Amino acid sequence: MSLIKPRNFKGTRDFTPEEMIGREELIERIKRVFRLYGFSPLETPALEMLEILSGKYGDEGEKLLYKLDYKNDRPHDRVALRYDLTVPMARVVALNPQWPLPFKRYQVQPVWRADQPQIRQGRFREFYQCDVDTVGAEEGTADAEIIALTVDMLKELGFEGEGRHAVVLVNHRKILEALCTLSGRPETDMMPFCRALDKFDKIGADGVKTELDKIGVSDEGYNRLGAVFDLSGSTTEMLDKLDGILKDQPAAAEGIEGLRSLFGYLDALNVESSHLKFDPRLARGLDYYTGAVFETVLPDHPHIGSLTGGGRYDKLIGLYLGKDIPAVGTTIGLDRMYAAMKQLDMLKVDSSTVTRVLVAAWSSGELNAAMEVVSHFRNAGINSTVFPKTGKLKKPFSYADKMGIPVVAVLGPDEVAHPEGIHVSVKFLGASAQITMSLNRAVKAVHEYLESGKTPE
Repeated sequence: MSLIKPRNFKGTRDFTPEEMIGREELIERIKRVFRLYGFSPLETPALEMLEILSGKYGDEGEKLLYKLDYKNDRPHDRVALRYDLTVPMARVVALNPQWPLPFKRYQVQPVWRADQPQIRQGRFREFYQCDVDTVGAEEGTADAEIIALTVDMLKELGFEGEGRHAVVLVNHRKILEALCTLSGRPETDMMPFCRALDKFDKIGADGVKTELDKIGVSDEGYNRLGAVFDLSGSTTEMLDKLDGILKDQPAAAEGIEGLRSLFGYLDALNVESSHLKFDPRLARGLDYYTGAVFETVLPDHPHIGSLTGGGRYDKLIGLYLGKDIPAVGTTIGLDRMYAAMKQLDMLKVDSSTVTRVLVAAWSSGELNAAMEVVSHFRNAGINSTVFPKTGKLKKPFSYADKMGIPVVAVLGPDEVAHPEGIHVSVKFLGASAQITMSLNRAVKAVHEYLESGKTPE
């Protein structure tokens, strides 16, 4: 058999233990905030029926679906890799109409898109999303809680302060409907209009103007939009100005009033205004949004793109259930978040292993004792392992140093034959201290060292 060259599919990658330690810690911190807000876990299959996914993401999203050839001769049974976690969640709710509402779930799983990878921005073909959604709650407090959760999660991860400050941009789909009319285009052009605005960060104002030209927005219409996009001031001031510009449009009035209520709830939840901003350009290009939309950016690092994004979608579940159920949620792009934190030096992973203690035996005669020692450490909740080779101690110490294991516990004939029971010679690598002590004392000393960095006297 010829040699097979190992390689990865473009846009996917392997995660080393060093990376996974950081990612798992990041996921746990995110999950803690999810649970704090009362969301429960859910998982769905990687494969979805193609008809479940089709027609939910707009023309451009449709092109990014990873359609599989499984049962290709039976179109009704064709499948695709999930594009996001929202549509599968909507399917689950439709399959379980007996569940009491509101239903609040979080979900952390990979999704797939046949996109062009952009590694620096954390954009891959296979990537993880962390979703939270509330199903069965009308627009208002549920939307505010999703945004408040987002701000708390970002603060938990360290996204505040100079150079790291995160801002949640907020808009409303009804305002976007009014802007579409203001530009001179009919309501039927709403979806391509939103998809064009959604590209502001990627292609700039000139590029968006070109996109809007394609759907018939005139220079005069674009200038009218520009007057809205240039609004400044506090959220209240901007909404008041927008109310004046769009005073004759019922859709605008509905959206503006919705945002007034939303920002009022956020104030009641003590969400700092510095983390919030009304942005009339924010569109979110997916077709299923119906109310408030929001996404998180780092103003000091625009190249990173959005860290989170979501909104209200009151009609999506009705596509599967036959009746509309209100829903709102947001997605946290784990890979984009991880890439941002790495660029901003916010990840403090200094080890390639979760092992905290390496137990080393001088000779084969001490191996049984080494097994007893490692068992004591593990029973105490300390991640430990036995070095598989005996002999020269240079090897286990070199291994511990390379792997970032902070403690090495050595057993020789004297430690095993100690008249007061098994002793160990404990080397605290970070402190350059080595002390021989009883096994029970060693367990307590290692605990204290790992917690505080303090070595025993």
